[in-house]
Amino acid sequence: MAILNEKQIKYGFDYCHQDEPQDRCIVEVSEYNGENALTINCTQLGDSFTPQYKTAKEKKRILHQWCDFLYYNTTAFTELTFCTRMPQELFDAVCAQQNLRKLYIKWGVYPDISKIANLKKLEYLHLGSGASVGSIEPISKLKNLVALSVENFQKIDDYSPLVNLKNLESLSIEGDCFGSKYIHIKSLNFLNNMKQLRFFSFLTGIVKSKDYTPILSLENVEHLTLRPSKELKNLYSEIIRLPKLKYGLLVNKAELYTK
Repeated sequence: MAILNEKQIKYGFDYCHQDEPQDRCIVEVSEYNGENALTINCTQLGDSFTPQYKTAKEKKRILHQWCDFLYYNTTAFTELTFCTRMPQELFDAVCAQQNLRKLYIKWGVYPDISKIANLKKLEYLHLGSGASVGSIEPISKLKNLVALSVENFQKIDDYSPLVNLKNLESLSIEGDCFGSKYIHIKSLNFLNNMKQLRFFSFLTGIVKSKDYTPILSLENVEHLTLRPSKELKNLYSEIIRLPKLKYGLLVNKAELYTK
């Protein structure tokens, strides 16, 4: 089981450090050289970076070839990154990868994430700009998950299913990374049952209950980043005394919560 290192706690598990080696990035299956970690950008083709793909037929061919490859080579990858639009059919194909430990999806339209429950070995998961996602219940079945980041889940207002993730050390719940669109959740009460968290970020979200006291139950939290609010400011003197807290906006930008 993976355990997050100091760098991942300080900056976030999916933070891109320029001084670290990056996975090879390819477009077509024919470029694949047997790597078990790869960045696949096989959609949104025909732009200034990929002008050679001019027709809809070519673009569909590349997408379908990847879907077929992922379905028929189920043990090929341990780490996958997708930085271009993720459609539902590609998402479902990715979920056939039995050895996947890390999955990073920048953005896309994939309303049904039920097949992600098949990724039994998954430890690190980033689902970006998932405004169409209808349920997070499938994520709660990923028992080996250590770090989870979800963005712009506009249809989700209850994160209590995540309490089943007993190995989760890092949780980031954010709004739209491309704009300033907030997400709204009912409450933070689920945190009362997630005392193992070492990293928690909820910067572009609004808590309908306006109750931030569940934050005080995070006795193991080392990184805390939250949107400044009147209710949070009233609790700041207590939160900042959490025994292991040393990173995040509440530490680095204390003036946001005290003025």
